Amino acid sequence: MRGLRVRYGPAEPWALDGVDLDVPPGRRVAVVGPSGSGKSTLAAVLFRFRDPDAGTVHLDGADVAALPADTVRTQVTGMPQDPHVFASTVRENLRLARPGASDAELRAVLTRVGLDPALLDTEAGIHGTRLSGGMRRRIALARALLVPPAGRTGTLLVLDEPTAHLDPGTRDDVLDDLLSATAGRSLLLITHDLAAIDRMDEVVVLAGGRVLQRGTPAELRERPGWFRTLGDRHPSAPVQGRPATISSVGAQR
Repeated sequence: MRGLRVRYGPAEPWALDGVDLDVPPGRRVAVVGPSGSGKSTLAAVLFRFRDPDAGTVHLDGADVAALPADTVRTQVTGMPQDPHVFASTVRENLRLARPGASDAELRAVLTRVGLDPALLDTEAGIHGTRLSGGMRRRIALARALLVPPAGRTGTLLVLDEPTAHLDPGTRDDVLDDLLSATAGRSLLLITHDLAAIDRMDEVVVLAGGRVLQRGTPAELRERPGWFRTLGDRHPSAPVQGRPATISSVGAQR
């Protein structure tokens, strides 16, 4: 991403304002920041739910704006903030990620994300309306865990708040599963939660649609700013709802 700018109307403020971001093959990058910082807009651009108002996004050298959305989504997979669930059974929704998965594998992944494995034959309804919002997110998370790690070179896995609405114990287990299952793959983790941040190669701090800080977790702990302040106050707690402003943390690169 170079100079990425997005806003939701001509008179609206920029949700993203000049963002530069790289995710090289096999690298794990976390994007963190306060609510309203532009993190989910970043994911929406990568999933081709929105196109940039300015700037460029390149995938393996190709400008994504010139590619069909479905082509982009074969290379950018994962879990958007409002995941789509198809009007079919939970089983068939899961098998979108791994068509040959056995029922035993599907039950196991449902258990890993905190869902009852007996849900396999449950009809999701149109747009998943027979399921709660939390259940839809967990099914999307299960699909992300099922995506085969081999044979998908060049695929970028984007996870937008994958542990939202999970209790702390389930959250830690799911994060461990996700990071273990995606070892060696390109990963962009968008999160309020610092629980597994030390397993990331790079952390990018967004606030007000701009990159304020970037570096390894260890490097950011050594610098004054949003990341270190939050870690000092709440070293193992989710960061949702804790305000940060450009003036309070400074624009650091």
